Amino acid sequence: MQLWQDGVVALLAAIGLASMIWTVVRAVLYAGPERRREIAALLPAQGDGERLEEQLLALQTLRGERNMFGRVLLVDCGLSQEGRRLARGLTRKHPWAALCGREEIAKYL
Repeated sequence: MQLWQDGVVALLAAIGLASMIWTVVRAVLYAGPERRREIAALLPAQGDGERLEEQLLALQTLRGERNMFGRVLLVDCGLSQEGRRLARGLTRKHPWAALCGREEIAKYL
C-alpha cells in the first residue's frame, strides 16, 4: 500500500514540476507584446454573420493565450443588415476588433 501511495505522490510532483516548467517556457517563447500589436487577423464576414461570434471568441483565445496578434478586422464581404448589426455589437464588446469594408483594410494595417 505504501508503494502505491508513493507512486501517486511522485506522479503529482512530476505533473506540478512539468506545469511550472511549461509556464516559464511559455513566458519566454511568447514574450513581446510589441510584436503582437503589429499583426492583425482578418475575418471575412458574410450573410447574417453566422458563426461570427464563435470565430471571434476563438481568435480572442489565441490573442490572450498566445499573444499572436493585436487587432482583428471583421471584413464586410457581403453582410446583411442583421449581420452588420451583429458585427457592430461585437466590435463594441471587444475593443480590439473593428468592422471595415474591403477597401478600408489598408487604413487599419
